[in-house]
Amino acid sequence: MRIWENRYNRDVQRLNLALRMIAHKARTNMICEWTGLPYERVRKLCRTYAPTHSNGGKDRNRGPSPHLIGRFLGSARGRLEAAALVSVCLALDVVPAKPVANARREVPGVVRGERLCKAFEMYSTLVPDSTVTIEQVALLVLAVAEGVEVGVGHCDTCRAVILHDPYGIGQWHCTHCSADIIEERKKATAS
Repeated sequence: MRIWENRYNRDVQRLNLALRMIAHKARTNMICEWTGLPYERVRKLCRTYAPTHSNGGKDRNRGPSPHLIGRFLGSARGRLEAAALVSVCLALDVVPAKPVANARREVPGVVRGERLCKAFEMYSTLVPDSTVTIEQVALLVLAVAEGVEVGVGHCDTCRAVILHDPYGIGQWHCTHCSADIIEERKKATAS
């Protein structure tokens, strides 16, 4: 195999990932970050392929990408969705095994980007009424990879994957087990 064939295959892989992210309505900045393609190249791809890839004729998202993890941690449903997303991302090796100091620089890449798209597609198939975007999944992956804002653990009762405050102290329970514990406490105090 010649040297130029490796470069060609790598470029095709980057372009295919970019098209896949365009189909998921990712913003240009995110596509550049995960594929390594220049901004103008991504903009040209969007102008050329976005009309054929768009879902129902809707435009892609514009403006800055989401940067606050609070969307997931602010409600019980958000925590459940985040835990499910992290489970899928862990299974597909999107999240690194060990915390990374600068996840925004170290984690994005073509191989992980393909896995990220696969995780997002799998989750969208499993939970069709979810409103989570691929950019929110990428934000969650980066936050978990850094381990500063949010950490991954297991429920003390059922061993399900949960997200928690990495500096938190005490027992960790998933939403389902927490509801059961509250019910048991209510019954105990009522007796």
